[in-house]
Amino acid sequence: MALLSYTADSINEQLLYIEYHNNYYHQMMQSILSMILPFYVILLVMDHDQPYHKPLMSYFGSNKIIISKLILYILILTWVYLMTAILYHLLPSFLASYFLFNLDALPFLIEIYLDGFIIIILAMLFIKDRYKSLSVAIPLFYVLFSFVIEDYQQVAFYYLFPIYSKHFSAFTLAKYYKLCYICLGFAIAYQKMLKEEQ
Repeated sequence: MALLSYTADSINEQLLYIEYHNNYYHQMMQSILSMILPFYVILLVMDHDQPYHKPLMSYFGSNKIIISKLILYILILTWVYLMTAILYHLLPSFLASYFLFNLDALPFLIEIYLDGFIIIILAMLFIKDRYKSLSVAIPLFYVLFSFVIEDYQQVAFYYLFPIYSKHFSAFTLAKYYKLCYICLGFAIAYQKMLKEEQ
């Protein structure tokens, strides 16, 4: 973020073309964050299935351990994305004279935050301890699917996998659909993990 906030232009040029530099920073940061954060999220949750959970589940009960695990991942993801949002606005305000605080980036940050939950759900559904190396396929699929959904703006693609898209984010019910999708995904992941431990 610090490297992207620097430009080759002088301070006078930055202040003269303040709108251009500001828009360029936001577009670049949004593209980079939407490609980097999915890999970071998968690094956080790829170890969710560990053998040491078995004795804990037999002692405390699988229901309590699974709910605690889900709550922990939600808290960690919230903290990571909150720090990212703060740095997104804080670093360029100190390092660049052209930067203007703009709330237009807030919908994007909320959208990729919700996308992080979708990645967690996919990891909990498909990644087991034996297949941990396959977890890299989830963020790769996310990035490639984001290219597809931007080029082919079909509603069926968004229904199947509702990740961030500038086109579909403008729809009124898109965020509500994504929230319902996430809640359903967490319910399915919870039931799947519960049946696996019984």
